[in-house]
Amino acid sequence: MSAGNTDRSEARGFLAALVRVFWLVGGNVLLFFLALSIAQRRGVSAMDLVYGATVASLIVARWIDIVHLGGETKDGEPATLQHWRRYVVMLLLAAGALWGLAHRALPRVLLP
Repeated sequence: MSAGNTDRSEARGFLAALVRVFWLVGGNVLLFFLALSIAQRRGVSAMDLVYGATVASLIVARWIDIVHLGGETKDGEPATLQHWRRYVVMLLLAAGALWGLAHRALPRVLLP
C-alpha cells in the first residue's frame, strides 16, 4: 500500500468517526439544547428551523455513515438501509415528541 492510500484511509477513518459521533451523540445533545431554547420563546422562531435542520442533518449523516463510510450496528455488524429506515422513523418520532414538548409543556414549567 502506498503512502497516498494510507493518508486517504486515515482521513476516511477520521471522517467516519466524526460522522458517527455526530449522529450518535452530538446531534442529539444539540436537539436537546435547541428544545430548551425553543421552550424559552413564545411561538415559532428561527430556533424551530435550526431544530428541523438538525434533524435533517442527523438523517443525512446516518445515511452517509452507512452508504459511504461502512457504518455498523451496535453489535458491530454492517449497517444496512433497513437500519437507516428504522433510525429515521425512531428519530422523527423522538424529535417530534421533544419538539411538541418544547412548545407545549416546557414553556409552562420554565416560564410560569
